[in-house]
Amino acid sequence: VSNSKLALTDPATEQKAGMIGFHSLTVRAFKLELEDRCEDYGQIASYLGTVPEQARAFVLDDHHVFQTGQSQPVCGNTAAMLGRTRYAPHFKITGDTRVHHGLFDCGPKPLAAGPGNGIAPSGSCC
Repeated sequence: VSNSKLALTDPATEQKAGMIGFHSLTVRAFKLELEDRCEDYGQIASYLGTVPEQARAFVLDDHHVFQTGQSQPVCGNTAAMLGRTRYAPHFKITGDTRVHHGLFDCGPKPLAAGPGNGIAPSGSCC
């Protein structure tokens, strides 16, 4: 959910680390069986705006932001994370996994894979 760069404050440690960067990551983990790739089943997720303190938008992770009342396509994995976990009461998931349409276009890489911090735009997958 967040990614921030850590600063080294000890010159000796900084010297030893060289070009290595350090980051602090906060993530959400789910006990789910997920596919190893983002698959497209034509599923749609709509956030209901009911998670406390997230009435306008729900941030699932560093590349999934769901605006209240706006439907958006999601891959099978994201549909499972939203529809088969503690978040299920807060989302309407339309569709199922009966018809496979190929790979889901995952969009840009998650921020955890590269430098920087903040939240990337929605529309990408796992």
